[in-house]
Amino acid sequence: MTLTRLLPYWQDEIAPRLLAGKNQLIVAHGSSLRALIKYLEQIDDDQIDQVEVPNGRPIIYELDDQLQIKHKEIMEVND
Repeated sequence: MTLTRLLPYWQDEIAPRLLAGKNQLIVAHGSSLRALIKYLEQIDDDQIDQVEVPNGRPIIYELDDQLQIKHKEIMEVND
C-alpha cells in the first residue's frame, strides 16, 4: 500500500527533477524508504521483507538517463 501512495509522488515530482539533472534528497521513515527501494531495485514482494534500511545512513543512488541504477552506495557514518 505504501508503494501505491509513493509512486505518484515519484512520477510527478522526483523523477522529472532527476531527469532534469537535479539531485534529490529523500528523507522518510523505513516503510516509505523500503517501498522506494523496492521500486528502484525491482525487488519482488516476497523478498522486500528481507531488505534492511539502515537507520541514519544515507543511501546514494546514481541513476542513468532512464532512471535505472548505475551505482548504489550506503554511506558509513563515523561517530
